[in-house]
Amino acid sequence: MAENNDDVLEGNLFFLAAAFSRKLSRQADEVFASVGLSSSHALLLLLVQNDPGIQPSVLAERLYLKPSTITRLVQKLERRELVERESEGRTTSVVSTAKGARVAKQIRSKWQELNSLGSEQLGDRYVTVLSEMIAKALDAMD
Repeated sequence: MAENNDDVLEGNLFFLAAAFSRKLSRQADEVFASVGLSSSHALLLLLVQNDPGIQPSVLAERLYLKPSTITRLVQKLERRELVERESEGRTTSVVSTAKGARVAKQIRSKWQELNSLGSEQLGDRYVTVLSEMIAKALDAMD
């Protein structure tokens, strides 16, 4: 007898996490479309704005991305004149430009909009608990 496909998906952490991530990413990209950035680029710009001179390796660690992915994200932000890379010896850091600071201000309001959307859909308490649980799971997997 053939296995019911729903049985394969039910309780499957990997599928459920990926599906949830895709839905969240779609929503975020829709919200950030007006700024002209993907949610990944927007988040990276905020991190650079909040921590001027941050090193790409630190960005990779904080965002759980490969250094090569950070390089591509930074390059796009550089082309848009939102960030600059500065080198001192063998150390490279990323800083926001004046234009990047203006866009970061818009991004902050878009993050608030996105958070409000999540709270409307799931409820404040659910968002808080789910965020805490995901953060703990990420830490446990390191």
